[in-house]
Amino acid sequence: MVWDYCSVNLNSDSTGSFYAGDIVTGSVFLKFKNRQKIESIEFTVVGTSKAQWTRPRPTMPHIKIYSEKKKLLHIMVELFEDIKGKTIEPGVYTYPFHFALPSDLPSTFESGFAKVHYCIKIKSKGVCNHKKIVPFVVFGNVNLNHIEEYLEPSTFKFHKTCWNSNYLSFFVKTYTGFASKQLVPFEVTVKNDRKVKILKLCVSLIQKLRYTVTEGYADDEKKMCKLEHTNFQNIEEESFDLTVEIPHICPSSIHLRDPMIDISYAFRIEVKFPFHSTFSEDIPVTVATVPVLHYDFNEVADE
Repeated sequence: MVWDYCSVNLNSDSTGSFYAGDIVTGSVFLKFKNRQKIESIEFTVVGTSKAQWTRPRPTMPHIKIYSEKKKLLHIMVELFEDIKGKTIEPGVYTYPFHFALPSDLPSTFESGFAKVHYCIKIKSKGVCNHKKIVPFVVFGNVNLNHIEEYLEPSTFKFHKTCWNSNYLSFFVKTYTGFASKQLVPFEVTVKNDRKVKILKLCVSLIQKLRYTVTEGYADDEKKMCKLEHTNFQNIEEESFDLTVEIPHICPSSIHLRDPMIDISYAFRIEVKFPFHSTFSEDIPVTVATVPVLHYDFNEVADE
């Protein structure tokens, strides 16, 4: 027997998260009810990335498994050296700790294909081995405020040609860089000379995922949020405004070397018609962890 109670207190932000490059601080609390000799206790910080998926094959074996695991982080902290090999009295012992996270760590992530996981492991050695595992969340540190193109709004032009040669143009003005919980405005202008009837316009934030292992890769995507506009006047030219609040999501995978899980984003613009096929286009965007200090949205964007 080593400890009767073990807890770890992490000094994190209001979301309970840390960011790549942070100094993580906290304390370990150990409670011993009996006088005993301590052989050793280890404090280790580990991070792993793993992915696995299957695909059918025309020959034996008919299923190919793609699988890989990588070590992202391994830090040993000599936290309990003062009691190693010593006999201690009953009581509660407190051990403050700190360690530095590398600046190029990928964000904590989990899906049906892959997982990035970080935790603190406290393990005792002796007659009875005890183990305490404390997971914690890491976000990549992405700051876009020094890149001009993300500070100003941009306007994107899209065109739709209907089967009867009717021609529509869509002009979408928005920002292409932002952080979680930021409000992102849209200004949409529709030029519809033939007054084609439009049912709705949808704007979705799409998370695009590419999983890469030594033997291959797999792509996936998820819809993170969505807003719609349905009140079309179907006149020659009309404009309307929309606003979306970005949910709390992983940042884009930029400045990472050969990530097993590459995360990117796009605003997907979909326009639905009662008598014509749906129109769809993607606007690539970047999600940061630091709020982007945008210029005034009413400033003229480059076209």
